[in-house]
Amino acid sequence: MSRIILHVDLNAFFVRCEEIKNPSLINKPVAVGGTGRKGIVSTCSYKARSYGIHSGMPMFQAQALCKELIILPCDFKYYNLMSREFVHHLKQFTPLVEQASIDECYMDITESFKKYGNNNINEYLKNIQVGLYNKTKLYCSIGVASTKFLAKMGSDIKKPNGITIIRKKDIPSIIFPLPIKDYYGIGNKTYPKLQNIGINTIGDLYYRIKKNDPNDLLNNYLMNFKDNIILCLEGKSDDKLNLNDFDPKSIGRTTTFDYDSDNIDFIKNMILSQASIIIDEMKNKNKVCKTIQLVYKEGGQDSDFKTKTFAKSFNEFSDDKEFITKKISQFVDETYDFTLLRMAGVTLKNLKDKEKLDVQMTFDNYEKYESESKVQLLINDLNRKANKDLFFSGSKLKERKNGDK
Repeated sequence: MSRIILHVDLNAFFVRCEEIKNPSLINKPVAVGGTGRKGIVSTCSYKARSYGIHSGMPMFQAQALCKELIILPCDFKYYNLMSREFVHHLKQFTPLVEQASIDECYMDITESFKKYGNNNINEYLKNIQVGLYNKTKLYCSIGVASTKFLAKMGSDIKKPNGITIIRKKDIPSIIFPLPIKDYYGIGNKTYPKLQNIGINTIGDLYYRIKKNDPNDLLNNYLMNFKDNIILCLEGKSDDKLNLNDFDPKSIGRTTTFDYDSDNIDFIKNMILSQASIIIDEMKNKNKVCKTIQLVYKEGGQDSDFKTKTFAKSFNEFSDDKEFITKKISQFVDETYDFTLLRMAGVTLKNLKDKEKLDVQMTFDNYEKYESESKVQLLINDLNRKANKDLFFSGSKLKERKNGDK
């Protein structure tokens, strides 16, 4: 039986958060992101989009398109708080929720809709939208399909606050007429090349692949991606949500950018935004981590979309958000080589239960622990002989003095 998969996408999320804080921004051209020659638009309002402004655009270009553009810095602490409220709301409908990024989630409502849907899918989906707005004032678009790919495509069709249901029989009428640039996974560097060989719509792409078009350019642009395209456009691709195990050994997030980027500030902000979410998730599970891993997927018209991963471990396990965030930021500086990227992500690895964590006596600190243990044994022996707590280690004495202040 087909699954019922939703893709729930928050509309202009960063800007909407700013509008909630400051309602005077509503219906004005607003962009959230960095300023200066290296500043990048992270998100912009729909009013700003009417000027041709879009995510990933250099901010100075956006300002040239709209002189009245209101530019605001990213407030990731606030956005992460709103994101958690968003996910919490969705989990009232089903526990099967995969958070794909700070502003989008997949949901599998197959069983929950059977129990609580009253056979009215539109009413069920409206309850998700209206409930979210009533709790948070956030808007969302929802795509509904039997696979994650089709659900993702559906959520992009009607914005803001739209609902699109795509059954397999509806794929030719809903998906095929869309312009090729709207195909999720084909970047803004590739689609113009496809247009140059006569592929203007998603349907064009499907039929050209199906008839085994020998065009070398088509093969070069899509490489081994063609088989996956057919699966996606026939409703046979992935319908499994990526849910963390009950006792996860790692927690991670990746984000595919709207536009390929080599701007380190933009890339680092996206990674740190992801990191904030997964650190909170780790702490909520009462875990600590010892390893961070970064993943970069190359973009660009001549790229073969290689994925690179880099891992680094701490000396000790930690759940300190400031410490882990600082380490991730430094690790980005160490590993990112200014290659044009399509996707980036971060994972916390080697997770352990905080309360079960044993002291890790590494080679570097073994002698320290051994020395401290011998000193403590000697102190205990002296106190037993004196029948009083007369002797303390230096650290214990310092603790006592601080406690007396």
